[in-house]
This record gives sequence, structure tokens and C-alpha cells, in this order.
Amino acid sequence: MTDELETVSEARRGDRIALWMFLVVVIVTAAVFLWSSSNYQQNSATVETHVDAEGHLHVLGVTLGVSSLNQTEGILQSKSDVALFIYPQEHAKAGLKLEAFFPAIADHTKVVVLLDLDDDQLQAIAERGSVPRLYPNKVARMNLAADDVISVHKAIVKELTLIPNLKVSAENIKARFGEPSRIVSVGESVDQYEYDAIGLKAVISKEEPPALHFSNPKM
Repeated sequence: MTDELETVSEARRGDRIALWMFLVVVIVTAAVFLWSSSNYQQNSATVETHVDAEGHLHVLGVTLGVSSLNQTEGILQSKSDVALFIYPQEHAKAGLKLEAFFPAIADHTKVVVLLDLDDDQLQAIAERGSVPRLYPNKVARMNLAADDVISVHKAIVKELTLIPNLKVSAENIKARFGEPSRIVSVGESVDQYEYDAIGLKAVISKEEPPALHFSNPKM
């Protein structure tokens, strides 16, 4: 009789342990589900293009005028190639520009960001950089000194250019951002769709890949 009671007691104890293990699994599963859902929603929200109350544009999760290059690499989950470019006077960018190139982010889209440094800082970097390499379009590239490569990762991202992997048409741009503030012809078969509210200039060409250039809008 005693043996039977012990057997029943052990069975009940085993059932309670099994029940507790089941409850733990349910609780842990629910917690993971809630965290995953919240994390997904936050990550989804970061891709939205919008301007905050301070006038900073958020694009691809990067906040122009706030995010550093180091933070941007983390957001895009990609390392960048930083170089100093010398643009000729006749070029739209004319002068010294420090740019970081992301060869491909998650969907093979290319990204180029302009870093916010003043003329004196750019000139100092140029003096420490490599011999300029001149391209056919008269733009010259200089590689940075090792110390500068590290220090410029603290620099703030001023502008961002997105070069989509897929073909983008004017209809695609309008479907995503609405009607532009204006459409400007910037060359033969090249049109620029400008959106003042979000600081976007989308260049659509029949010959070249499309480019979406974002900067903080003028408030």
C-alpha cells in the first residue's frame, strides 16, 4: 500500500514538473514573440523617410545632420570606403568633398554619404592624403591617411545618395513620394524630380542609373 502511495505521489510530482515546464515554455515563447514583433516594427519604421521636429531628415534609418559615419555603418550593417574627392570648378559639387561609399547594403543598393567637415579640416586631410588619382571626368580621388580613416568615422553625415539596384522610373518615384515640387531638366534625357518637403532630388536618366539624393530640407 505504501509503495502504491509513493508511486502515485511521484506521478503527481512528475505531472506538476511537466506542467511548470510547459508554462515556462509558453511564457518564454510569448516573450520572444512580443520582442520579435516589437523589434520588427521598430526596424520597419526606420526605413520610412520623414522630417522630424528639428528639421532633420530620416532616411534608411540614418538621421542627416545627427548620425555619425560610425553609426551609419551600424545602421546599414555595412562597412564604407571613405575617400576625399576633388571636384572641378565646372562640376555641380565643385571643391573638396569627403565621401563614404557603401558598395552594397542588404538589397545590393549602393549608398554614398557626404560627411560634414569644414574647409580647413578637408584641406588638412588632403595634405596628409595620397597623391590624387584623376578620373576621365576630371574628378580626382585621394585616399586618406590611416589616422584620418579612423577619426572621420566620428564625422556627421550631411547628405545621402541612394543608387537603387533595380530600375526606377518617374512613375515609381511619384508612387513613392507623390507629385514633385518641380521637374528640372539637367541634361539630355536627364530629369531631376525635386521634393522640397523632404530634401529629395531624384535624377532619372535613360542612360545612367537613377540616383536619389537626400539632404535636410530648408526650414
